[in-house]
Order: sequence, then C-alpha cells, then structure tokens
Amino acid sequence: MSEPLRVTPVSESPNQFTYIYNLGINGLFTLAFSVPGVTRDSVVMVSMCELDGQTGAPFIGDATMTVHNVAPDDGQVHVRGEVNWDSALSVRMHFLVS
Repeated sequence: MSEPLRVTPVSESPNQFTYIYNLGINGLFTLAFSVPGVTRDSVVMVSMCELDGQTGAPFIGDATMTVHNVAPDDGQVHVRGEVNWDSALSVRMHFLVS
C-alpha cells in the first residue's frame, strides 16, 4: 500500500473530530487515510457523496456509492468502498471520529 492520503480538518472538539478528503475515483477501492488523533480504539464513521464538477457542491447523482468497511489504526483509517460508475467521479469522503 502506498502513503496514506491526508484528510482536511473541518471542525474539532475535545472528543470528536471531523475531516474531509476529496478525490476522483470509481470502482472498488481500498485506501488508507492519514487522520490525526485516530487510534485503534477510535470510533470512525465514513460517508461518501458526489461533488459537482463546477461548483464542488455535494449532490446525489445517478452513481451508487457504498462504504463497505472502515478500520481505524494509529493515525490512519482504512476504507474499503465502491463508486459504481464507468469513469472517475469527484467524490467527498467525510470522516467523523470519536
């Protein structure tokens, strides 16, 4: 596996962190994200949505997107998912860590 992808912090509280990562992707994937503050014991929830190519606004398009598995590790989150589309779409991964 290559170097983990770095997420962008959105907000932070003493017990909860929110991060985003935007990428172009399609098909089945397994990726590692570098997420500050995560440990093996963290609770991590991940969601995906499509982004408008011109405005970058989240929206629900025709592609189906699924997060299959989420595994926290020290400083990283491993995510397996799928973007069911024939070509790469602009996608936002949203991480909620507690």
